Amino acid sequence: MQLSTALLSLLCVSLSQVHATPAPSALPHAPLPQSILADTPLQTHITDPQVAGSSTSGFKIPTRNESTVLARRLLAKSKTGVLSTIFPSNITSPYVPRAVANTPIGLPDYIASCEEPTGNPTLLALTISTSTRNAVAGSNVSLAISWWDEYLKITHSEPWSAANLPRASLVGWLEEMSKEDVEAADVVRCFTGVHGDSKMWLPGDEGAAHHGVWMRMVVEQVYWIGGFGDRAFIGWFDPEVWRGVTVEDWEAVRLPGEKKP
Repeated sequence: MQLSTALLSLLCVSLSQVHATPAPSALPHAPLPQSILADTPLQTHITDPQVAGSSTSGFKIPTRNESTVLARRLLAKSKTGVLSTIFPSNITSPYVPRAVANTPIGLPDYIASCEEPTGNPTLLALTISTSTRNAVAGSNVSLAISWWDEYLKITHSEPWSAANLPRASLVGWLEEMSKEDVEAADVVRCFTGVHGDSKMWLPGDEGAAHHGVWMRMVVEQVYWIGGFGDRAFIGWFDPEVWRGVTVEDWEAVRLPGEKKP
């Protein structure tokens, strides 16, 4: 997590009137019995990367690399995702229950692919948001994206099984973008082109409703569920392959419900 001194100072000022509290205890819960997993091998219904690409009754299961390209298209077409962070061990805000210390929380957020072809999504992080504050406190992040909503929009019908549609979880951290990076990627035009209402809290706008900061999510790992395991790859991608996918690559493929190029 890399943040500027200015942003850290701003957050410190906003928290300066909050008194530190003792480290909280974890949320109470009953441990799940291990017997739940006793008869379930770890790789059940998960396509083996060595087997992916094989054909069954004329249907070809996408390979790990082919699935990576599909996932990059999913990211490029996604306007929102669920950003998950972890609360710090020492909760200092009187507005946050101490019991949630060290607990993950997932919240929907706007995203846009403004730095193609890096595979790192762009976010407009508001300093008031829980996700931003957790990230500033040192939390890594994950971003869940899916094709469920977009499938409904383009087909105007419910899928026969939403569980058979692609989704992915991107794992990494947030990093503040420099002014040069923002200008080079034309981030303001890109992001407001996807989210017109984001003009209300653009960084540097004194009249903005909230203070915002341009951030990129640096993607280190990606977990993919392409659909049911007998017809799609399920598993972790090669990070180097993820970063090496070009715009031309993902523009040449289609996700379920899309018309063929």
